[in-house]
Amino acid sequence: MLIELPRLLPNEHILSVLARWFDGTGRNDFIMTSKWLSTNLSKLNASTIWRPVYSDLMSHYADTTGVNKIISEHTLVPYYRPFITKPQYTLLQDAITTGARHKVIPSLQNNVTGVYMWRWCQSCADEDYEEYGVTYWHTYHQIPTMLRCYKHQTALVSMCQSCDFKYMSFQRHWLPPVNGECLECGEIVEVPTVLKSTTSYWLDAVSIALQQKQTDLTLNVLLELMREKLGYQCLPRNIPLALRKEVVEIQKAFEVSLEGSVISTYFTREQEEIYKRGQKLLNIITTVYRNSQVPPISLLLMLRSLGIEHELTKLLLDGYS
Repeated sequence: MLIELPRLLPNEHILSVLARWFDGTGRNDFIMTSKWLSTNLSKLNASTIWRPVYSDLMSHYADTTGVNKIISEHTLVPYYRPFITKPQYTLLQDAITTGARHKVIPSLQNNVTGVYMWRWCQSCADEDYEEYGVTYWHTYHQIPTMLRCYKHQTALVSMCQSCDFKYMSFQRHWLPPVNGECLECGEIVEVPTVLKSTTSYWLDAVSIALQQKQTDLTLNVLLELMREKLGYQCLPRNIPLALRKEVVEIQKAFEVSLEGSVISTYFTREQEEIYKRGQKLLNIITTVYRNSQVPPISLLLMLRSLGIEHELTKLLLDGYS
């Protein structure tokens, strides 16, 4: 069956095309209708770096839009690139270049707030509807470390406070609402109040830069920056008592640097649970010296706590290769 997808709109997430295509079919069931395009339709949200349906959709645009433009503008691959391991990057490249059926997901991603919900800016949705006759999901709005719209600086929305409907999949409602009216209950969707702190604004800014710059910055470079700042290139597996005290103080200093509001804003787990013995999500020692994989938000908070966020900014602005 020959299927013609709508053209990609500016900064539109690649899965949004599937939602807009379905919106124009007049059918009732999203999964059954969309199986004409792909069989990889479970959990359609922006929580992964790459999933097989991306390859299915990209094949429709590769000749006209170009693979590089699709990757850079219509996926979150540029944002995640500096935070993934070499094996993950190999899988990602294989999926992009050969269409291999790989799924690449950030480590401990289920601990990050909002990654399983589609987010939108109501001002963008209204402007999109006026210009294109349809709303759609913007790539930048799905970056998990961003709280505000990249264009309007207004808080991003992911759910209706009146009826608690969460925009987590396309099965029930598949596009952002028009005029701010919840597609489930009809009430005006309330724009949430978001954290206003130097940390949150820095995270917004660096997230945009990561997505825009198409950097070749790697995880090893970030870890090396942190090792230099901490003063240890490596730590023995069995840490001597004197050194262990220093290591404990490093972790304590990191935890003290994080406001409680930062934890509650960006993570799904309570602060007490995150800091329990053996946790890895915000353990700076296991991340830097034990190859524990953590999501981007964790690494970014560690970089900022160590006072080397300016080095990261410089690498992004000056380019890295």
